[in-house]
Amino acid sequence: MYTVLIEGPDARFLGVSTRARNGRVVQRSGATLCQPSDLAAYGPHAAMLVPSDVALMPSLFSNDTFDQATRRVEPTRLESAGASVIVGAASALAALLREPEQLSTLACRSVGADTILPIGTPGARRLATRAALASTAKPTDGWVSRHINRPISRTGSRVALTFGISANGASLITLGIGLLCAWTAAQPGYGAFVATGLLFQLASIFDGVDGEIARATLTESKRGAQIDTAVDQVTYGACFIGTTIGWIRSSSSRTAMGATLLIGLALAISIVRGARFVARHGGNASFVVIDRSVRRAARDTGRWPLRVAAGAFALLRRDLFAAVFLLVSFTGIRAAVPALILFGALVANITFSVYGQELADAARAERRRPRAAAAT
Repeated sequence: MYTVLIEGPDARFLGVSTRARNGRVVQRSGATLCQPSDLAAYGPHAAMLVPSDVALMPSLFSNDTFDQATRRVEPTRLESAGASVIVGAASALAALLREPEQLSTLACRSVGADTILPIGTPGARRLATRAALASTAKPTDGWVSRHINRPISRTGSRVALTFGISANGASLITLGIGLLCAWTAAQPGYGAFVATGLLFQLASIFDGVDGEIARATLTESKRGAQIDTAVDQVTYGACFIGTTIGWIRSSSSRTAMGATLLIGLALAISIVRGARFVARHGGNASFVVIDRSVRRAARDTGRWPLRVAAGAFALLRRDLFAAVFLLVSFTGIRAAVPALILFGALVANITFSVYGQELADAARAERRRPRAAAAT
């Protein structure tokens, strides 16, 4: 498909130029950007005219109505939420550009909601921003992320985009919250422990902002995923160290010191093994591939130890673990957090040791699934 971005006011949308973002959407779909003067040369090939006051969403290019319209020679106007684009044969659209009065005679069809967003006014851009951020949810989101974290993190994403903060900038803010959480965790006393739970939950919520910004602005990258993963690991590690220091300071127990060394060793080993697994089998730097592989292996093999491991990995997902951490902080039982971390680290190491081949097979199956789905 050949796409013409019609000249006009270039409003900023999601913190970037609408024209630049539309260009990224078009190119990511596999279409080609071209100039109005070149359109006639492409004859019967499918083409699209995009006004300057609309924002394209990637979902437009997988829409059935859009697909049907691109197979027609006659120009067709496709509308969604008051915004529209025109598709048809390139030669027909070239003629239409020479005779714009013919626009009022075009057949009009409705496409799915939030496939084309109007951004001609400040109010429309606010609504479009909400719709674009709502589309950034991931299929791997757990219940806590979908129903608690995402509604809050999207507000953070809107504010961040208003101030021009990039996805990597949001990752650094998350790191700052995590380090503050670690410092608070190292302080003795009930109040400090509750504050730690609140800050860890805040860091978990804000952890979604960088990904939402990247997906909404189509600026995802492997480097960005690596930064996000590094921030997660540093935050986890720092908060663990802070929590155990606070535990030792509160209890003055040699048992706490010995347990800290044991937990730290088990955690470090599991992180290194997890990183090696991701490097071999992950499509990017995200540790999500481990969780998905464990669940896939449990489903494919039916083995109960893997089912137990899948449940443990779900419990230690950042969103759910943060919620559990917050609840535990209100009890004042500091030892519960290191105990939970030790349990997770032991389950991870045992699973990697005993079921390494099953996890590798599951990871390969998960990576083949998108390609298989695309081929059907």
